[in-house]
Amino acid sequence: MKEKSGKTPSVNLKASRRNVMKKVMDSILIIALLILTANCGAAREQIQTQSLTDREGVFQEVTTVDEPPPGFADVVLTACLKTHLVGEGALLECGDSPHGGPFYLFTLNVDGQKVTWKVPGQRENLPVVQDRHFQDEGDGMKYGLEKRIRLRAGIHRIFFEVPEGDAKPVTVNLQEGKSYTLEFRPIYPRYKWGHPAFQLGFLGFDARFKDISNN
Repeated sequence: MKEKSGKTPSVNLKASRRNVMKKVMDSILIIALLILTANCGAAREQIQTQSLTDREGVFQEVTTVDEPPPGFADVVLTACLKTHLVGEGALLECGDSPHGGPFYLFTLNVDGQKVTWKVPGQRENLPVVQDRHFQDEGDGMKYGLEKRIRLRAGIHRIFFEVPEGDAKPVTVNLQEGKSYTLEFRPIYPRYKWGHPAFQLGFLGFDARFKDISNN
């Protein structure tokens, strides 16, 4: 008489335990992924909310070059942008583009306090020098911004926005009594023959932060 084939109860019990453990680990992994996704979404929402929040008392604009008082630091903000003249833009550019207009808007947001400066443009025509091409060569409209702000020493989150660009945060750590520069350099597409870089559009800003204190 043949013996019936099959696994022993102990083997079945081990297999059952392995299945339970696998299900538990899968559940933990799913929960972890959900938490991570939620945190990422919350971080994005926090950035967007911070960019739109309207607070007061974070910074003030100053016109003197005196040393900041105890507990404070100064930041000199500079930015420039050269655009094509009105009617010379790319075909895909929207009809209400500010490029080439008499004014351009630069918006600063520090920890939720926001200010917008209306900067007048100045026509600029830079010639080609010795057959070397530069991103600013040619005829266009130049907008330049320079402002000094005073704020408390410590860590601050700064957004610098323009009408056609998204806000990109810059985190700075300011020490008491010091002065800094925060320069926003424009990023243009690569130069193409017959088309200077600034006439091909605007890609964003590259932030440069520097301590200019003498002490």
